[in-house]
Amino acid sequence: MTDVNSSPPPAGWYPDPAGSNRTRWWNGFGWSDSYGEPVAPVIPVIPTQPAAVTPVVAENAAPVGAPGYGSAPAYGSAPAYGSAPAYGSAPAYGSADLTAPEGTSPYTPFIWLIALLPVIGLVDSVLALLTFDQIVTEALAPDAAAFTPRDLISGAVSWLVIGLTVLFGILDWRELKKRGVPRPFHWAWIFFAVTTAPVYVVGRSIIVRRRVGSGLAPMIVSLVLFVASISLGITAFVRAISTVFDSGFVS
Repeated sequence: MTDVNSSPPPAGWYPDPAGSNRTRWWNGFGWSDSYGEPVAPVIPVIPTQPAAVTPVVAENAAPVGAPGYGSAPAYGSAPAYGSAPAYGSAPAYGSADLTAPEGTSPYTPFIWLIALLPVIGLVDSVLALLTFDQIVTEALAPDAAAFTPRDLISGAVSWLVIGLTVLFGILDWRELKKRGVPRPFHWAWIFFAVTTAPVYVVGRSIIVRRRVGSGLAPMIVSLVLFVASISLGITAFVRAISTVFDSGFVS
């Protein structure tokens, strides 16, 4: 025989445990909010036989072991979660992490080619200044052509220098990676060669010096040639203005 206290009573209408004269629906697990009509409970007959006989429970009587309509036992407070351990700061890159292997040379053939390529432009500028009066006179002539052979050659040389600078910049970056220089200055900066600004050489020299301990020489050479190129450009501009005024084209 199954012990009635070992499992919840089956669902059904039972006297309201709150004390009203109505019945209340027990869903098998708890009391619902549904009430029925008042029904007088039948008094169970207690047999005079020995206690071996199970007492008969009236149909509408409160089942043995039915929970009373009391407050449900309060849940114990769940243990509060402790504050999650804060993430410690990520270890910063130490100087050893960004240091090239001992004995690494900061100079590659490609960085020297990049630093010295502006010499080609300087030679062209010097030659132009030496024949500047002739060039301006031919340019101001009534039957002057829009482009002279010299202009085409000068333009082609300029673009050739830019293309070689980009190529050598990529090769220089790859060579530094092969030598174990960590995180060298990225080769994409070499495209500033279009503006003739030595951005890659300057940035590359500074970063390599931090990784290796030396390597500023290409930057110094490149900056000297860059300043010389600007100086020649200013000189050519002033001479052009002076020639225009002297020729009488501007009154």
